[in-house]
Amino acid sequence: MPEKNEVDLVLYYYPYSFYSQKVVMALHQMQIKFKTKVVDIHKGKQFAESFLSLNPKGEVPVLVDDVRVIPDSEKIIDYLEDNFANGNPGLLPTDRELRTRCEQLHQTIHGLKIEALSFGAALYDDLGIHPKPPYNCMTNRSQMKEYLDRRPEILHAAASNPLYSDALNKKRGEVYEESKLWQDRDNYEGLLIHFEKVMDECEAELASHDNQSWWLCAPELCLADIDFAFLLYRLWQLGFERRMWERNRPNVKRYFARVQLLESFQQAVSMTEGFPMMDFFTSPVFLGILGTTVILAGGYYLWSKKDSVGSALSSFFGDDNQNHQQRGAFNSRPSRMASYAPNSGYVKARSIPAPKASQFM
Repeated sequence: MPEKNEVDLVLYYYPYSFYSQKVVMALHQMQIKFKTKVVDIHKGKQFAESFLSLNPKGEVPVLVDDVRVIPDSEKIIDYLEDNFANGNPGLLPTDRELRTRCEQLHQTIHGLKIEALSFGAALYDDLGIHPKPPYNCMTNRSQMKEYLDRRPEILHAAASNPLYSDALNKKRGEVYEESKLWQDRDNYEGLLIHFEKVMDECEAELASHDNQSWWLCAPELCLADIDFAFLLYRLWQLGFERRMWERNRPNVKRYFARVQLLESFQQAVSMTEGFPMMDFFTSPVFLGILGTTVILAGGYYLWSKKDSVGSALSSFFGDDNQNHQQRGAFNSRPSRMASYAPNSGYVKARSIPAPKASQFM
């Protein structure tokens, strides 16, 4: 491993970002050491001046290698390939023909509108999908819809910074154009059909290999596989697996089962482990709901037990000896606290079912 890679690389990322996940998998697949810094895009941290100084468009991921700053997942992976493939596993086939095909599929998949796909899945209830965490949580879906409503306003406010206004105004235009794909139901259906065409191309590519040990387009895992792995993972999370491969694309189905066994894939997925998608439960909204519920429940309980409570209060403030005994009995009770698994709502690498050997047949 190159000496310069001891602690030099720092990845600014968001764990649930499709593009961040691809870069994390690439880093692990190439066996490159790196540090991470989370940029919580749902809290608007990507528009903090400290981050805009790294990427004026306010997008993750961003890779920092000493004094070099590389924004955009595609540029980051190109940078890794150019600077770290010597001595580390590369992501481009050495065979010229296979390399060309890998780059073609990479461009096809990289160009898909993943963000529009994800937003539309949260907006429409007639898609017949079965989303997985965190996209199946009604709170998260509601917060996503709220974010979509506020997004133009957030970008407008961020673009008022004269240092970054050009880049952010350009992003505003891109966001506006892409929003047309998910704000209209017919347009969104057209987007889904486009995704299906890409799935057809990948199904045909997989079916063309006589040797089933091949990956998408080469005998060794390549850049296109990283794109395809997280395309399938996002489709699965959103609940589109039945439409996209389970019914009529058996090679894609086998591929997805196989790619989930990769350590680099599992490590990228596990980056979401422990990340606060649970922010809602410590937010003022939730605490307000919880406080109101406790007060109402407590009030109802006291009302329903008013006779016994009144008697207990009278007794409590009446006889000092009795009071002392009651307080002693209360203090001697063992305290009980419900055990809480903080990661129970997250998608983990280990939560992905391991496929049976028969699935590869």
